[in-house]
Amino acid sequence: MQQLTITGYLSRDAEQRSTRSGDTVTALNVPVKQGWGEKEQTNWFRVNVWGKRANFAGELRKGDFIAVTGELSIGEYNGKPQYEIRASDFQTVKGSAREPDGSRGAPADNGGYSDDLDDSIPYMTSGGAW
Repeated sequence: MQQLTITGYLSRDAEQRSTRSGDTVTALNVPVKQGWGEKEQTNWFRVNVWGKRANFAGELRKGDFIAVTGELSIGEYNGKPQYEIRASDFQTVKGSAREPDGSRGAPADNGGYSDDLDDSIPYMTSGGAW
């Protein structure tokens, strides 16, 4: 099994649906830039979040910053690689939340980060209860 961790800003709102068996799944699209200058390219990852975590992921919106860890599978469509991650864990970063009207709020003086952070990962918060 290949585990991969990516970070990026969602390119569109989360898409939540239910399977015929009643399971909940949320699909996220996360572009990840690689390289720099003329050699910079963007890889697009389709992230699927299942179960209880899918309910929280369904609230994510375009522009929210997310870190995802999960199993990577690579396919091909029209000669282009298709990257898909089945998320085993994801976290959103403080400061990427939106205002009630859907607009992005101004960052706090401390860059949007709280002073009472967990020492193990100093810049992330839990993405949901699991």
